[in-house]
Amino acid sequence: MEYKDYYKTLGVTKKASQDEIKKAYRKLAAKYHPDVNPDNKEAEIKFKEVSEAYEVLKNPEDRKMYDQMGSDWKQYKRSGGQAQDFNWQEWQQRSRGPNQRTYSYQGSPGFENQFGGESPFSDFFESFFGGRTGGFGTDPRTGQRQGPIQVKGRDLNAELDITLDDAYHGSHKSFMINGQRIKIKIPPGIENGKRLKLKGKGEPSHGGGPAGDLFIKIRITSHELFRRDGENLHIELPISLYTAVFGGKANVPTPGGELKIKIPPETQPGKTLRLTGRGMPKADNSKERGNLYVKLMVKIPENLTSKEMELFKKLAELRP
Repeated sequence: MEYKDYYKTLGVTKKASQDEIKKAYRKLAAKYHPDVNPDNKEAEIKFKEVSEAYEVLKNPEDRKMYDQMGSDWKQYKRSGGQAQDFNWQEWQQRSRGPNQRTYSYQGSPGFENQFGGESPFSDFFESFFGGRTGGFGTDPRTGQRQGPIQVKGRDLNAELDITLDDAYHGSHKSFMINGQRIKIKIPPGIENGKRLKLKGKGEPSHGGGPAGDLFIKIRITSHELFRRDGENLHIELPISLYTAVFGGKANVPTPGGELKIKIPPETQPGKTLRLTGRGMPKADNSKERGNLYVKLMVKIPENLTSKEMELFKKLAELRP
């Protein structure tokens, strides 16, 4: 009888947390479950193995007992003994604390239905843990009858295009997926690529378990005026040569509405003005906003008259 490394079966290390063990089991159980792998003997064997591994490692007391047994088993093997001669009753009595329990196999109707009446557990499990029924049949610890392991339905992924205005103000969207209408709230300040989770909106379970989840990836379409950089927005604003020289006022669009700004005299082309608090709402606090950066683009006059050209020449002569 070979020693079974339950950690290896679940693909986790011995230092894995209980939550990591649970996540690993759910992933593998969903992959190899008989309901999604009909008439697949290899998947059936894998499902038994991961179920058995999780049955031992999910309970901290059983896990501690298994870890203790592992070191004793290796020591016994090094001494030249045969595995089948390992005195597991003596080991159980020695390793069991005052609050630990022994278990006896009491039949497994759920597994019999799935696997034709044979025990779902290996000889290794039967010998050292008493062949508990795990997620099927009658639980020796409670005396309650249990049903088959409930495997969560498959998660779904989708993408949703929204505008920058949707992301700025927040919005509600509605669309169809898998024959059901999905309504989703877009929070103000949401970032491009953000994934929103809708619990229970994925595929239904084939084994009576909870439905999967729906993950929606947000894609913000390009805006004709604004370029987004995190919480900040950038815009290029054309101004006339005369406004740049003499100064003045100009109207600048913002996602919250048009705003009048002051242009200082002798403004150089490419100068950037910062409008504090006129950018995108912050994702963690929509009452706070980033900044809007306005890059001033000086527009050179075209189609000058001969008189205008003459005046520009005189102006050029006045400056060294």
